[in-house]
Amino acid sequence: MNSKMHKIMLILLAGLLACCQHERTYQVVVHTGDKLVAIDGVSDDAAWQGIRQIALSNPWGEHSPKTTLKLTADSRNLYFFFDVDDEEILLVTEYTNKRDVEKEDRVELFFSKDKKMNDYYCFEIDAEGRTLSYRCSYYRIFDFDWDPPAGFRVVCQIRPGGYSVEGCIPMDFLRGFVQKGNQIYFGAYRAEFSRKDDQIIETWQSWINPSTTEPDFHVPASLGLMILK
Repeated sequence: MNSKMHKIMLILLAGLLACCQHERTYQVVVHTGDKLVAIDGVSDDAAWQGIRQIALSNPWGEHSPKTTLKLTADSRNLYFFFDVDDEEILLVTEYTNKRDVEKEDRVELFFSKDKKMNDYYCFEIDAEGRTLSYRCSYYRIFDFDWDPPAGFRVVCQIRPGGYSVEGCIPMDFLRGFVQKGNQIYFGAYRAEFSRKDDQIIETWQSWINPSTTEPDFHVPASLGLMILK
């Protein structure tokens, strides 16, 4: 290989690596002040306009209705907004405790204190805002007694053909997750359930493809990086 071709290959490789890195990172601008977003389940706040969306997809099958996520922040909170297309929202009618959320359509956020998932915290939220919160360590060692931090809030809106989930997580809680370079390991996911005859069809979506044979969010490869700016 001559030197010119070698340089071209290096440039192409660098571009590919940069693209892959972009797909696994999400920049969040931390605005001064507080009360940046009114938590009402509607993305009409000026703060949401022009923000890059994360698009979730189904690495394990073809069925993948639209799911997007936006994130922004101020000095007090990290704000999140999921927009979910769903023609059949499945909810538990006789809800008794937060573990019932596992049987429902929902969106999910994980925040890990390291890239190996030795200590991570999860929020699984249904279309009515009911939240399954837990602390976890790899692999699948769950502590369902963990409750969200004070100041966690979520509001949902069910609309024709889907639902939205808007909420906030206190920055005081998230500061314990910040790595060098103002980075936080996090994952974004969706569980999409639908009925077919007498069966429940399960579809799983993730921001990052963890490259697992079967659907599994609880692996380090499912995490991306949030960069606080």
